[in-house]
Amino acid sequence: MKSLFSAIFLLTLYACGNNQNQSKTAIKNENKEKTISPYFGFLNQQKDSLIALPMDQAMEGPEKYNYVIVENQVSPLEFIQNKTDNKENNGRQTAQNFANSEGSLFKIKDAIKSGEFGMLVNKAFTDQYKIEQFTKVQKETSPEIKEQLEKKYNRKINKSTTVAVLGDQSEFNLTVFENQQDSALAVFSYAKDEQLINLDFPALYDDISTWRVDDGGQFDNEAFQILTVLRSEEGISFISIFWGAEGYELNFYQPKKNLFISAAQAYGYSSPL
Repeated sequence: MKSLFSAIFLLTLYACGNNQNQSKTAIKNENKEKTISPYFGFLNQQKDSLIALPMDQAMEGPEKYNYVIVENQVSPLEFIQNKTDNKENNGRQTAQNFANSEGSLFKIKDAIKSGEFGMLVNKAFTDQYKIEQFTKVQKETSPEIKEQLEKKYNRKINKSTTVAVLGDQSEFNLTVFENQQDSALAVFSYAKDEQLINLDFPALYDDISTWRVDDGGQFDNEAFQILTVLRSEEGISFISIFWGAEGYELNFYQPKKNLFISAAQAYGYSSPL
């Protein structure tokens, strides 16, 4: 009988302890911050402040965005106010017009060395994504990668250039294929060993404007630029800017199988006066 009571007592203690552990785990999970959808913004000339894009829409919960990624730097960020514009505003989302612009205004707490644009995130994002250093280059893509690309897209390559190399010798390549009638195609690729992750830019060929306004039917290597490379458990992601004659497009691309998918996007108007 004593043995039976002892067994019941021990089982009760174990059950209570297990419930307490489950409770602590649940509380911990509830308190864990989740990543939120990034925003983009443009910096002032002093690089100590930022206005979020798009400017004509109020941000939802701007105080949640407490970090900014500017090229290869991460800085704490503080929301200041929703700023109104003034009569000097020329409508450009540029550093030169920053003081005259409207939008959600943030203070960048750390000194920023270089960069005109930033991606606004929260602490959970900076815990998950780490900056990966890379070197910008301009050299012909290796024959092996070009062969892979031609086989995948069943098209002949017109020009393919390696534009960035990472520390582990993986690389980014920008490839423009030969036109097939009025079908134009450029592909931005991440290559590591036999792995290829691609970002496709299909377009209708026009000798004035194909991929961007007034691009002359050419995909300019200088127009599409990597600003930041990030590494997470999902793999390699990156932030890019695509310049055009009248403005720019910012994107945060994440890998999904063998493709890059945009997880955040913003546009800015910067046409010369």
